[in-house]
Amino acid sequence: MKISIFSFAVNDKFPLDIMYRQFKKFLKEDFEFILFNDAYDPEMEKSINTVTSYNNIKCVRVPQNIHVVQNPSDSYAHTLNWAVRDYAKNNDCEIIVLMHSDVFPICDTSISNIIGNSIAASTMEYRLVDGGGINYFYPAFTIVNMKLLEDVNELDFSPCPGLDTGGKTKDFVTNHANSVKFIVNHQIANFIYTLNEEPISKYFKEDLDICRSHGLSAGWIAEGFYHYMAGSQWNSANSAFAEGHIKRMNLFLAYFY
Repeated sequence: MKISIFSFAVNDKFPLDIMYRQFKKFLKEDFEFILFNDAYDPEMEKSINTVTSYNNIKCVRVPQNIHVVQNPSDSYAHTLNWAVRDYAKNNDCEIIVLMHSDVFPICDTSISNIIGNSIAASTMEYRLVDGGGINYFYPAFTIVNMKLLEDVNELDFSPCPGLDTGGKTKDFVTNHANSVKFIVNHQIANFIYTLNEEPISKYFKEDLDICRSHGLSAGWIAEGFYHYMAGSQWNSANSAFAEGHIKRMNLFLAYFY
């Protein structure tokens, strides 16, 4: 089946070209890669277009009129719903992968093998709401088989009370319990102890040290994909965060570039 990687960017802070090269290097099946430009600032929109054009990355502009309110959770949900219900459906996409722009493979992997015969596979979030536990899609890394998805409107990534982006997928998870796969992610703090003397272990250990000393969130590994965790902390005025991000990015570029 045709694999379509949908990644989403609202700024150019994370090196999109590195992410794209990692997919070309490690994804062991035919795929198309599409960067959805969701920047609301015209200058940032132009900057992202420059990066994608220079690196021959297919870029699709997200129509900004889909955003009713401007906050990260709602805006990302609007974009995910538009990408699935409008773009993917109208372009006859078969298997789509929805992921943050700081998620990419670090070893040989296969999207088809990950999703298998499921309608959807996703990293998951678990929350306690009103005394009950709720599982829903945490859409940092979500795979959907469009051929098995009978009603695209049933898959709703909107937030709901007590739950952030993806909250309403709790209903999809309940209704398709036997056809949804949970993608387990492993926090770097735990994952590094499984690497022994693998060359990349040195990078992860140094990155974890920077995160701990500067109060930043380290990433996770799932099915051979690395979530760098750029995150909202990049926009903070906290000087420790800013210094830590510079150190992290210098380390990242030295290893991956």
